[in-house]
Amino acid sequence: MELDRVEDGDGLRRSARPATVDGGGIAVLADPERRAAIHRLHHAIVDHTYGVARDGWARALPGLHAAWEQLVEKYPGRARAAPRTQPDGSWVADGNRRLDPEQNSEVDRGVTRIREVGREVIVPGMRAVEAEDASRCLAGFEHCFKGEDRLKEKVSDQLKPPSDLTASQALRAISDAVRFTFCYQETAYTNGIRADVDRLTSRGFEFMKLKNTWTSDQYKGINTQWRERESGVRFEVQFHTWASLDAKELSHDAYNRLRGTEAQDEEREELEGFQSRVNGKVPIPPEVSTIEDYPRKERNG
Repeated sequence: MELDRVEDGDGLRRSARPATVDGGGIAVLADPERRAAIHRLHHAIVDHTYGVARDGWARALPGLHAAWEQLVEKYPGRARAAPRTQPDGSWVADGNRRLDPEQNSEVDRGVTRIREVGREVIVPGMRAVEAEDASRCLAGFEHCFKGEDRLKEKVSDQLKPPSDLTASQALRAISDAVRFTFCYQETAYTNGIRADVDRLTSRGFEFMKLKNTWTSDQYKGINTQWRERESGVRFEVQFHTWASLDAKELSHDAYNRLRGTEAQDEEREELEGFQSRVNGKVPIPPEVSTIEDYPRKERNG
């Protein structure tokens, strides 16, 4: 695994040196009982700190929901025509999206195959990984398969000129046709991700990509991409705290509007401001900056 590791307690050991006992030159942390006591104190302080932060997030939620309702009132959403299959077998959707009958049929076959692999291989593997640690869980598991129409929207977008992809190739390139979310307490988040990446790898899944966006003011979390080796089916695993998952869900409609084309400059500015306000309240997990993007970007010089 390509994640930099920080062994449990390393930061505590560095901060404790060069403590001694009774002037005898014996390091405090060399004594197992005193080391355990210091660790308990350290974890109690951290748990208290993040408990206060979680309380702050809970207090902020009603105001954030109210702010979103005000934005919806100020910028009512435009009604969209439902995606549909035409009598000739083609598929059409909002935003001038279209698949011809052959492309639509290709995607239907591909989606069937993706879901078959998902049910028979990927889901059992994810459930097995989940069972290895009861301190966190898969959230929103019932939504692990992206909707068929949303997949077709993504395929249609990828087929726009100058693309030379086939519909099947465009579908295979979508990283989140199958997707999962692990949720942790803040204090267990960073080490929990490292452990779960290792567990997924040990299950035979190919680790393709990791993006750490905890420094972003628009989205807090870590997103990873994986591939089931035999079928080549790609899937996404997001890693969230309960607060960052709340923030993602609260700002989801704002994200969708920003992703669309109908929002004008003033609305887009307010939508981005709302996402920034929401994510600015999310407690940052300890040591999360030590998880680097993968593949790592090459540095010039």
